[in-house]
Amino acid sequence: MKVLVDDREALLLKYLGKNYPVQKVRLPLGDMIVARDNGALVVERKTVADLIASIKSNRLWSQLLRLMKAKEILGYRIRRRLLVIQGSFWGYTNVSSINEERFWGMVFGSLISINFVYDTPCIVCENNRAFEIFLRILMKREEEGKDDALPHGRWRRKPISRLPAMNIRQYVLDAIPSIGEAHAKSLLSSYGTISDIAGSSMSRLMEVPGIGKKRAQKIYEVFH
Repeated sequence: MKVLVDDREALLLKYLGKNYPVQKVRLPLGDMIVARDNGALVVERKTVADLIASIKSNRLWSQLLRLMKAKEILGYRIRRRLLVIQGSFWGYTNVSSINEERFWGMVFGSLISINFVYDTPCIVCENNRAFEIFLRILMKREEEGKDDALPHGRWRRKPISRLPAMNIRQYVLDAIPSIGEAHAKSLLSSYGTISDIAGSSMSRLMEVPGIGKKRAQKIYEVFH
């Protein structure tokens, strides 16, 4: 992995230079490149003041458009890009002299446009410390390729073969639409076995706390 930083970006050079070998270059686009075998991440950094000024002058949109259209940079294929905004929006403003609705309308409208129209994710770091931590996490994720894989479920049920008998019965009932864990427990508490639930009438099912007509009908349809 190679890290290239624009030679005008003193803050990036300071923070990244602590832990990574950084190559100083004059970048035609962006402020930082993280280059790997499968392509490069291009990062554009802006302070809040610079962001707002560039929105008002329309300079931001031409920058993002160039970045969005670029296929490669310094011989590296661009895989993704990111805009990092550094600083506090509210801290930047003079509260007594702004029209809040107009100001936040400009900010949020621009952020939405950056994400959706210019297809560039953006992250806000409230201060220098947050920015330093963000860089460390970003670099670690790039090193480990954590943002390259397809998403996976973070919560997984235990394999059914490892569950005790009561939990297996609960697991089966939990799978019925609109039942869920709490109602599955109520049903098993009232009936004891799935076979008794399966042989029950709708009117009897409705006597179980929390099992109304719709749930009772769904259970009945599953077993009949």
